[in-house]
Amino acid sequence: MKRANNLCLLAALIINMTVAATRDIAAEIDGPNGVETRNAVEQHLVKVESLRVHYIESGTGPTVVMIHGNAGGVEDFELGVMQLLSREYRVIAIDRPGHGSSDRPADKGATVEYQAQLLHRTLLHLGITQPILIGHSWGAALALAYALKYPNGVSAMVLLAPAAYPDDGANGLLRTIIKTPVLGDLSLLLGRSIMGRRRLKRDLARAFYPQSVPENYFKKASSTWLGRKQLRAYLEDEWSLNDSLKKMSKRYVDIHVPVVIVTGAEDKIVSPQENAYRLHSAIPGSRLIELKYAGHEIPQTHPESVYAALTLISSSPIGE
Repeated sequence: MKRANNLCLLAALIINMTVAATRDIAAEIDGPNGVETRNAVEQHLVKVESLRVHYIESGTGPTVVMIHGNAGGVEDFELGVMQLLSREYRVIAIDRPGHGSSDRPADKGATVEYQAQLLHRTLLHLGITQPILIGHSWGAALALAYALKYPNGVSAMVLLAPAAYPDDGANGLLRTIIKTPVLGDLSLLLGRSIMGRRRLKRDLARAFYPQSVPENYFKKASSTWLGRKQLRAYLEDEWSLNDSLKKMSKRYVDIHVPVVIVTGAEDKIVSPQENAYRLHSAIPGSRLIELKYAGHEIPQTHPESVYAALTLISSSPIGE
């Protein structure tokens, strides 16, 4: 317990220092006289395994690959954290299969293990080896699957509000309407209806709690998450994840790259106690940052904590 408290104090110190640095970076981004000087965000489409994979990229430096949750897309990182990190890193955010503008295979189940394989081939196609993976929620499960399948293909991981262990409850984003395939099919029809948008707004309020949902984020989510293709991908990802986590969670002890786990104490989507804390105990040498008064949507509400996690990786040895 004493070691955990010391780590929390160290993490808090780094975050406080990072908040100050973030203000300086924000001033640089705004530039003199309000002239914007931020790094441009480039949009790309590549074909891997006959599938179109959409990603965005910004900045130069060590490569960081960001993986969104379920539901979600590259906009989860584009609206905040990407601009912060791209001052020091080459930042790439990828739409997972069927989400955003990426294709999803029709002839095979896109399990988290398959998505790890597709991500690996995508990164090889881009000439990227041993990146730092940053995964949020379901995307953290994908980062874990990647590290287990390609142990020499990752330099470090930052896991934000990770979904790391099986959960048969109904706390997941949009999960209350997809408990069965029949209801799932119905949700595909209701997605863009007024009912679908109201449900999305309610679920996002739980995800952002105790902060409020940014209006521009809700507009973006309602225009991209509720399409038939995206909802189908969401449903399939939700249905398949538990079976994968049951197998994966037995092997977390085999992960030996530097890992920093960031969790919000008020997370109402993924239980910190049942996921972040258990994962911290399972992965040797991992670090845990708990954010007070923070919920599930860490990339949008606390981008400085992502920067702090990377600082923690680069400034001190992990695994001691």
